[in-house]
Amino acid sequence: MQKWSQRSSPKNKEKEESLATKQITVLEHPAYSPNVAPGDFFLFPKIKEILEGRHFVDIDDIRSNTTAALKAIPQNQFQNCLKDGLGTGIGA
Repeated sequence: MQKWSQRSSPKNKEKEESLATKQITVLEHPAYSPNVAPGDFFLFPKIKEILEGRHFVDIDDIRSNTTAALKAIPQNQFQNCLKDGLGTGIGA
């Protein structure tokens, strides 16, 4: 039994062939893994919690508020999350 994957889909095959005819190299990437970006599992929920319910006027407003939210997270919390393995979704 063949497993379905995005690479085996007909649309993806057409895209690959089109890119190949234009001599564009397609780089392989690893399957999704929490180990690829462990900090995301710590930072994004924290930022979301801080920014929840706020509305922004423009991209500069988003940028400044997100930067402030990141600065509000104590550095040692992020360091501990990586050291303890919490950022990888493994849990303590």
